Amino acid sequence: MTSSDNIFSLLDIAFSVTSPIFIIISLGAWLNHIKFINEEFIRIASKIIFNIGLPIMLFTNTASHDFNKLINLTHLAIILATTIIVFIVSQLTASQFIENKRDKGVFVQGAFRGNLIILGLAFCSSAYGEKGIAIATLPMAIIIIVYNLLSIYTLNASLLTQSFSLKKSIDDIIKNPLIIGIVAGLLVNSTKLPIPNVIMKSSHYLSQMTLPLALLAIGGSLNFLQMKENLKPAIAASVFKIVLSPIIMITLLLLFPIEKTAAGVLFFLAASPTATASFIMVKAMNGNSDLAAKIIILSTFVSIITVTFGFAMLVALNLIALN
Repeated sequence: MTSSDNIFSLLDIAFSVTSPIFIIISLGAWLNHIKFINEEFIRIASKIIFNIGLPIMLFTNTASHDFNKLINLTHLAIILATTIIVFIVSQLTASQFIENKRDKGVFVQGAFRGNLIILGLAFCSSAYGEKGIAIATLPMAIIIIVYNLLSIYTLNASLLTQSFSLKKSIDDIIKNPLIIGIVAGLLVNSTKLPIPNVIMKSSHYLSQMTLPLALLAIGGSLNFLQMKENLKPAIAASVFKIVLSPIIMITLLLLFPIEKTAAGVLFFLAASPTATASFIMVKAMNGNSDLAAKIIILSTFVSIITVTFGFAMLVALNLIALN
């Protein structure tokens, strides 16, 4: 096999990992377009996903895997470093892409805050199954906390509001069903409490339902109309999130090689597009929600290219594993 044949083969494998995710997102967008689903469906589906499906899935994956392999300080340091670097770079350069100073926080949040909970986990699950979800669980939990703190800081700084305080953020983190599920799973795992088979089977059924339903909801919530305004900062923030972030991650993986499946998981987390939660927070703080929405839309659909090529390149470099 020639080198070009090998590259195309790897791209085909990488595309087989990423394309099902974007097909389901596109299906959600189309179903919303033809009015088969609506905002009420998306609202109820989101409540089921975030309050029941994902917490149970994360609990059982955390509780049932090797405890020593779940906690890895190197993994945490790499994903934290990637996030902090993107945050600092976007803070320093935001003024080059925005006209209104109030949009700085919206731009910065869109540049660093990834959709780990849905798309990050979906990529990990598609590539590595339950093992990938288990490896992603603790880094994801830590980064979610960091995301919230950094988002509050940058949005408050540019919008000059105290709507989101540090105390409220900490309260929200403690009460977050995903964090509760992960912490409960770690406690069960560390104490070696047995998990009844009926719970494992029920969780498996929920896991099979949760991520596809979440992807449909994301697709249904994306609005492709009115894409002309705020396009320049939206493109720039999207480049930070789906190009700069994975490049930094790849650089760190070259400098600090780790186990190849874990490397793949960290790449997917770093390369995931902007989180839909960023829109919700901006909307609540009376910021430029139109810009926030455009960053989500652009980064989500362009990431099918960046994630696919990045995954194939890392496999070619023998930095990450295939399933």
